Amino acid sequence: MARCLLGFSSILLALYAVGIPLLAHAQERILAEVVIMRHGIRAPILPSVSTPSLTQRPWVRWENAPGQLTHHGRQVVNIVGHFQAMAWRRMGLMPADCPVSEAFTAIADTDQRTLDTAQEFVGASFPTCNIPVTPATALPENPFRPVETTETLRTATVAMSRALEGFHPDPVMVRTMKEFGEVMENPDWNVAPGKVSVVGNEWPVLRGPLLAAFQVTDTFMMEYEEGMTTGWGKLNEAGVERLLSLNTLYARLTRRVSGVAEPETAVIGRLINDAFAQSVNGKRHVTLIVGHDDTLNALAGELDLHWHAAGLPADMPLPAGALIFDLLDEGQHQLGVRFRYSAPALDDARMPEQLQKHGPVSMTVISNKCGEEKVCSYSVFQKIIHDHT
Repeated sequence: MARCLLGFSSILLALYAVGIPLLAHAQERILAEVVIMRHGIRAPILPSVSTPSLTQRPWVRWENAPGQLTHHGRQVVNIVGHFQAMAWRRMGLMPADCPVSEAFTAIADTDQRTLDTAQEFVGASFPTCNIPVTPATALPENPFRPVETTETLRTATVAMSRALEGFHPDPVMVRTMKEFGEVMENPDWNVAPGKVSVVGNEWPVLRGPLLAAFQVTDTFMMEYEEGMTTGWGKLNEAGVERLLSLNTLYARLTRRVSGVAEPETAVIGRLINDAFAQSVNGKRHVTLIVGHDDTLNALAGELDLHWHAAGLPADMPLPAGALIFDLLDEGQHQLGVRFRYSAPALDDARMPEQLQKHGPVSMTVISNKCGEEKVCSYSVFQKIIHDHT
């Protein structure tokens, strides 16, 4: 009997490791899933990494052109895609062979890193199938661009400015900022967030030290996961995780803010709702959408989602990480939406052979806009999305 229990526990752990949610009720079924994924590991977007420059130290040279998905990043995405496909098949969402076109949709932004991530992921999930990836520009509305009107530009600018005015670093953040300056060998680094900049009719952007710190800490993360010496040899995994709180601070003050998140998620919210609508009558469907950290940050802000687990920095959209939306049939004509976050741990992304054994870390995430329930009522979810689209 003990041996049977141990075997059952091993199965449960294996299911959790590959991101398969354990169903709360026997009658619960997953009707549809939407995976909103960040692209894989890429070279720095800016050759000088940060603007303005925060250090005189020479940056590591990458083999790839700025912003491009690396070979290592492709390998990590391939492993994540393999594990995700296992999950879909175990949940009954996807067949053992190739899905019909009506059952699976893949969409990506038009950058090389997003298109290649989507193609690598789909190829790993369905290696014998020829499944196309739809570029965002082929859709009626681009899900990776905010809905820009005179009113949304004004509202976003005001909301971002107020968030910056209300920011006061706590002692932990002050220590993190000091550590960042030490790594950069820049004791004069200014911890002030900066100012919101609006040029013409463009979307508001935060300029200044915090934007530069966001860019640099993102680069440190990419260096670490790529297997490089990180922060000129000053940073290990724990150090990278600490400094990434500057990255998520930038997101909290700029992307997650109410007034900014709504127009940035309006189109992608409609995509999620449309995907779920296909499955309300029992037609199972999976949608994969590959974008950027801004995409996940805005969605997390819109739904007030937060996550943290061992190996995953709090609220950080890691490369090849994803917010996952499950449409559930809970029985007795009750539909719900469950939110999850799944990503390779920092150390596993650095060493793909570990990721191959462990699989991505996966956890259920509670939306504060849905109360304390682990599953959001489908009608409440629809209202949240509808009110801001």
